[in-house]
Amino acid sequence: MTGQAAAITIRPRPYAGPIKNPLKGFRPDIPAPFGGSGKGLYDHEFTTVTRHYIRWFEIENSQGDGVEKILAFCDSHWSKLAQHNIKVIPLVMLFWPPDHNFWPSDLEYGDYTSPRFLSRVERLIEHMGRAWDKDPRVLYIRTGLVGPCGEQWNPTPPPELMKVMGDAYTACFPNKLCLNRYPWHFQDYRFGIAWDSWGCHKDTARTLGEIETPRMAGRWKTAVMGGEIPYGFGDPPGRNPNDSLTDPHHLAWIECLARRIHQNNLGWVSEYDQSLPQVRAGADRLQKAFGWRFELEQATYSARAEPGGRLDVELAIRNTGSSPFYYNWPVEVALLEPASRQAVWRGTFEGLDIRAWLPGDQWMQWAAWDDRHKHYVLDDGPARYAIAPKTYFARGSFLLPGSLARGRYILAVAILDPAGMLPSARFAVVNYFAGGGCPLGIVGVGQDVDQPGLDESVFDDPRTDDSLHYVP
Repeated sequence: MTGQAAAITIRPRPYAGPIKNPLKGFRPDIPAPFGGSGKGLYDHEFTTVTRHYIRWFEIENSQGDGVEKILAFCDSHWSKLAQHNIKVIPLVMLFWPPDHNFWPSDLEYGDYTSPRFLSRVERLIEHMGRAWDKDPRVLYIRTGLVGPCGEQWNPTPPPELMKVMGDAYTACFPNKLCLNRYPWHFQDYRFGIAWDSWGCHKDTARTLGEIETPRMAGRWKTAVMGGEIPYGFGDPPGRNPNDSLTDPHHLAWIECLARRIHQNNLGWVSEYDQSLPQVRAGADRLQKAFGWRFELEQATYSARAEPGGRLDVELAIRNTGSSPFYYNWPVEVALLEPASRQAVWRGTFEGLDIRAWLPGDQWMQWAAWDDRHKHYVLDDGPARYAIAPKTYFARGSFLLPGSLARGRYILAVAILDPAGMLPSARFAVVNYFAGGGCPLGIVGVGQDVDQPGLDESVFDDPRTDDSLHYVP
């Protein structure tokens, strides 16, 4: 603290349950003729991330099609995302098994190597970048395009195509993070991984081994780990989503692997039955493990400030989830009129980058495959990170307007979505006001405050607040 001698320290009580927070969690699909039932998109208790399978010819069917066609297609399918605080991961594909082909009318089916095809790939990615790189509805980008469902196998992208795609995605999406299917592809690019056979016996050893090589170690700090549990293929952890979330062996294995590789979002398992209490209990556990989870351990702030004077605020935050928050959203400090809870003043921390609020690393518990029981069995290692999550600090000294009326105000903080500068990402504490704010205590402006604390009875439950949204 830099200003007034008197300061108040608040230690909010952690919120015990899961929270529906953006940029993480269970990931259903947008309804599509191929690849998405839409189950759980708008009625899921945790959905803020979705994927959209897009057929190439839907956004470009000939060389004469431009960016306008992409924009029109997306506007027709994504019109409700912002009001539900959901962001999309688009995946453009050319093929859906066994025999559904989505090639543009003026390209030859199966041609992945000709100069004409390579040029069109580069052109399409350029157009997608112009349409999506600054679109707040778009969260991450699946590089896709090649193979069944855009999963980049059968065929594997040839080296020349991999270079064209890698260079184009890097150049055309400076503001979005990209993911490719296999960690042994696109080795010259720092993309995240979309593991579409997540956690199954067939792929885990090789995929995990590659993710943890020196080349990729620490990649998770700046690149997203996503994917889906492949029910019906390769011994997945569970026969179906409900089984994954109720069988103790499957549930423990999923959380263990998620924390070890720093899982941000996971699909297909999202289609669980929300009416079953035991299933929901398993989902609660995983929602807390997926992605980021910011616990506000302590807040220290000026007990009194003057109109035209300084208000000092310091926050101590610990990320108890499994991944970073991958975009640098601003953190707001606000003074609220107590009765209406309306802000009379707002400011944001300068020079703060919340992407640096990392979780722990090197999850110590692990598992071996039990062939007799057909699931992974956890060892006796402790269920914690060998490198524990650090406490990070946000510090700011804010100049209040001279016109600010003297009185008692509630000091609140919030993480804002830049798309509209609205509160969106919630701290995992009980201090919560509907609409996204985290109330800390009372500040006196031009007067002293005898009782700075807030009674928990005035707080709202973040789990039941579905009001958060952004401006598309």
